[in-house]
Amino acid sequence: MCALTIAFLIATIVNNKNAINGIVNVVALGSSFLCGAFVPVEWLPKSVLTVAHIIPTYWYIQTNELLKTIEVFNIQTLMPVFINMGVIVLFSLLFITLTNIFSKKKRRIG
Repeated sequence: MCALTIAFLIATIVNNKNAINGIVNVVALGSSFLCGAFVPVEWLPKSVLTVAHIIPTYWYIQTNELLKTIEVFNIQTLMPVFINMGVIVLFSLLFITLTNIFSKKKRRIG
């Protein structure tokens, strides 16, 4: 859902259809490298992980890492997972809001 809202935001901002594909790929791959999808999180410098907190992919990767270590599934052990999922939903809402703002500005200009 979050990736879809990011792509929709980029499609709203950029007019060229060919550029949209390139920008979405750069954003997706860049955030994946910064957040630990291709490189284990343990190997990433602390400064990179600090910056990664502002990218939704970080929260997704952290949720996967948490699920990997959970041995007993109950409300207490799953609470960090629910919090991370909530953060991802908040990012999605942010991107939807930004998309609405940019599309309204585009309609006024065009």
